[in-house]
Amino acid sequence: MESTYFITNKNNQLLELINTIDYMASEATVDELDCIVKLKEELIAKDGINVSPDQYNSIISILLKFVPTYIKDVC
Repeated sequence: MESTYFITNKNNQLLELINTIDYMASEATVDELDCIVKLKEELIAKDGINVSPDQYNSIISILLKFVPTYIKDVC
């Protein structure tokens, strides 16, 4: 049986993720922008349902950009 991965919209989690991606797009370099826009469009089109493991990796990568450098250096 194949697993279905999704991002719930309970407590507006999907909306918050989309807003975070929008913010990162405004801070992104030209090279990063295509990947960020593509991820956002895929999440909106699928309404957060059937998210692939690669998309989860992209989401985590985007969110890690919010981690301050001094915290990254500790780990």
